[in-house]
Amino acid sequence: MSILHATTNLDLDDTATGYAYRSTEELKSARLLFQLLRYGALVRMGNNIGALALRLKLPIEGVLRNTLGRLFLGGTDLESTLPTLRRLSSHGVSVMLDYAVEASSHASQQEATLEEYLRMIEFSSKHRDLVSFIAIKLTALAPPLLWEKLSSQAPLSPFLLSAKEAFESRFARLVTAAIRSGVPLMVDAEESWIQSAIDRVIEEYMERNNKDSIFIYTTIQMYRRDRLDYLKALLSRASTYKVGVKLVRGAYVEKERKRAKERNYPDPIQPTKAATDIAYDAALMLCLENIERVGLCIATHNRTSCMKAVQYVLMQGISPSHPHLSFSQLYGMADPLSFGLARAGFRVVKYVPYGPVEKAFPYLARRAEENSSLSDQSGRELRWIKEELARRKRISQS
Repeated sequence: MSILHATTNLDLDDTATGYAYRSTEELKSARLLFQLLRYGALVRMGNNIGALALRLKLPIEGVLRNTLGRLFLGGTDLESTLPTLRRLSSHGVSVMLDYAVEASSHASQQEATLEEYLRMIEFSSKHRDLVSFIAIKLTALAPPLLWEKLSSQAPLSPFLLSAKEAFESRFARLVTAAIRSGVPLMVDAEESWIQSAIDRVIEEYMERNNKDSIFIYTTIQMYRRDRLDYLKALLSRASTYKVGVKLVRGAYVEKERKRAKERNYPDPIQPTKAATDIAYDAALMLCLENIERVGLCIATHNRTSCMKAVQYVLMQGISPSHPHLSFSQLYGMADPLSFGLARAGFRVVKYVPYGPVEKAFPYLARRAEENSSLSDQSGRELRWIKEELARRKRISQS
């Protein structure tokens, strides 16, 4: 038994704790799905068929809802998430609620997304015991082309000037509602070629609104070569306000590298996974060293990074339930990590997406692709699930 386990009861491989909220039927379904997801060719074919079927309005929603949706989505609308949120809460885990919508270039869709975000805030304010954060995408409130032009500081057309004004109005309304309701906003990261403009907007709003409490969080993708320097500069600039940071590794490796090659500019992504891990842990330590003025969400499925954070917190005498500290993993994945941390007294927020299947399909497709390409991750999920099913079988036969 490790010192950490003896002093905190921390066990990040305890499947009994990790899957206590899942029925045996759910685990068997998850086992089958993760087994299928390990076949990359099958996943790519399934994603292509699913996207085509949805475009053609074929009746595929039920299949998706009962497979990928059952594993990775909390519900199809806000009210339908409540059973999931309550189940998680009964085991000491809160949520980061996400409306699983993608970027949009149409003003009507952007307005519809704003209204849904406002409903999320109202819903979360009524269920503060269940919801800790809501996640939002700025590319769902203004067209990606606007962010790209702003990032490159190119002149804006009249259409994009109008889109910029509309975004400013939408985001101001959203932030006002969030602060009034006491619900922090976690802004998603985007591709490198549009992120710098988003960074500027988020920093401006953090400076305005993160004086005493932290209402605005940015997301920093540590697979980018420049993000550790960006984080250091951000902390240096933030002398009069607090910084909210969600640390992630990153999700667009192939897309980023393909664009860099096509347009002949330097690859913005770390050369290896090891380099990403080193950068992530360096950023993690930097934020923990400044925990009194940094709201830190450690969003990772990496066991080593979680353990490093736990060790630092305990060695420095920081409370595991410090209001500026939380861990986050995706709903449907890494449950032994999440529930092991929660059992040891750390604040854990599951990232719980919801939405109609046709809107959530791109999110579901990414989860499928992620588990087909990251064999260690899908293999670990399978190992955990099989161990828990075997444990339950032994108990039922004893």
